[in-house]
Amino acid sequence: MRAKPLLSLLAFLPCVPLFAADRTALLIANSDYGAHQLPEAKANVTKLAKALEQAGFTVTVKENVEKDFRREFEAFLPTCPNGGVSLVYYCGYGSGFDRKLSRTIEKPDGEKEKEYYYEPDSGIWSTKGSTPYRIDDLVREFRMRSHARLNLLVLDCAYKYPKAKENQQGLMAIDPKTLPGGMICYAAAPGKTLPVGTPSALAGSLARHLTARDRPLGEAMDAVQAEVEKQSGGKQEIWARFSLPKNKTVHVTSSRKRNVATTKLPPGNPKPGDEWINSLGMVFCWCPPGKFRMGIDGPPTPQTRDAAPVDATISKGFWISKYEVALGDYSRARYGRTKPLRGPSGFIPFNVCNAPLTTIEPSGVSGFTKNLNTAESKAGMLPKGWSYRLPTEAEWEYACRAGSRGRYSFGDSPKDLARFANFADAELLRQDSDFYYSDPNVNDGTGKRPSPIGSYEPNAWGIHDMHGNVNEICADRYLNSLPGGLDPWVQRIKEGNVVIRGGAWSSTSEYCQAGFRNSAGHKDKSGEFANVGLRVILSSKELTEKK
Repeated sequence: MRAKPLLSLLAFLPCVPLFAADRTALLIANSDYGAHQLPEAKANVTKLAKALEQAGFTVTVKENVEKDFRREFEAFLPTCPNGGVSLVYYCGYGSGFDRKLSRTIEKPDGEKEKEYYYEPDSGIWSTKGSTPYRIDDLVREFRMRSHARLNLLVLDCAYKYPKAKENQQGLMAIDPKTLPGGMICYAAAPGKTLPVGTPSALAGSLARHLTARDRPLGEAMDAVQAEVEKQSGGKQEIWARFSLPKNKTVHVTSSRKRNVATTKLPPGNPKPGDEWINSLGMVFCWCPPGKFRMGIDGPPTPQTRDAAPVDATISKGFWISKYEVALGDYSRARYGRTKPLRGPSGFIPFNVCNAPLTTIEPSGVSGFTKNLNTAESKAGMLPKGWSYRLPTEAEWEYACRAGSRGRYSFGDSPKDLARFANFADAELLRQDSDFYYSDPNVNDGTGKRPSPIGSYEPNAWGIHDMHGNVNEICADRYLNSLPGGLDPWVQRIKEGNVVIRGGAWSSTSEYCQAGFRNSAGHKDKSGEFANVGLRVILSSKELTEKK
């Protein structure tokens, strides 16, 4: 039987260099089911754990989880920093079951009573539990608590469960879109189980192909599927689905290494693109001091007349957040832990830690940076004389350009923008004709919403989403001309607009240019379209407001 390609739903994300703390895995082996032992579970987990550790994963192994699966996931999922990879693998029994639900009905005499009914569902079984843990609940924990760029859920539970009814064997299909930025994989097709005496070949195949360095995930899973079918003589066919933007690729592992420190700032002289992770799991990239041409060259247009080029100098290097500030960053800075937060209704249809923060008004950003400085100071991770703040307009564009001089950080062609940005494209137009100005000839794979942070390729200094996704608030008050010179900064006032940069998912390619400028009301919320967010820098240079 010829393996079917699994790339149809797979998106192309950048090959991000990862270090050990960026790749975490939770492996659960449930084998002790009393009279229905499953020794294959422990053997499979042992095999996969060894391969993952050799590939640079930090691996947590749990055996014979009796009841509270949720507690295991809640403890594990926030451990992966922003931009990393989280893998959950379960080997044990899983099956369908009749989920008991209730509703209140009104009788003819006006009295109300509770009525019970059953719905088909599926889940994974604890060793001593009478009720399985729902797969939907497992995915919900991923969605609400994981800070990773890539979330992988593998359920190796195609073994026929003796306690389940004949018509409840096998797992029900689940919509992969419920796990943003990830993959859901079953050891067998939905509703199918392995014949008695046929061990699952999934773990061994994953150990060989998923951990191969610099191999795209889709290609690896195609190889896994082909190998599993061959080894089982066509009796086992895995089911894998992806929820990543179209036409992109993602690598689970990489041969490239990051120059990072997980304590105070790295010693010595950092180089452009060197990275550092703070105590909250936020990743930062180094931007060295330097001179650059700020603004947009060429004849001014109504959209670019406020961006006439000027020369600017950045006297001190700074660390800029590799990704836009996410909901999870806000939660950990404010509450000291990952607390599920909801994005704007209708535009982010999921609770997800790595969705960009878009529900903060420009005047409220200082509260976030204050919380961030306090949290890092308590953790002993804030170097003396350094603090977190918004970038100035000049610092933002300097970081965006990363040494380049074109319309975009990668060159001048809008056709290449879909690799680097979520902007108004064919998919957005398909979803909503009100966005008539969208480019019908380009498709970045995302429609009417921001993308999870880090979904597109970075610039030369390793910084993601400087073009598109959400507009980013800067520290400057908006003027009708660019400030130039040494460390330019236009001090804010209580009234008036603030500078926003980068364009958003709802912006044309022109508005996503490195030098394009826009403004937002100082007191305005993010707006009904959820298209304004922020990024922060860690700098030794203070911005002092005049009293």
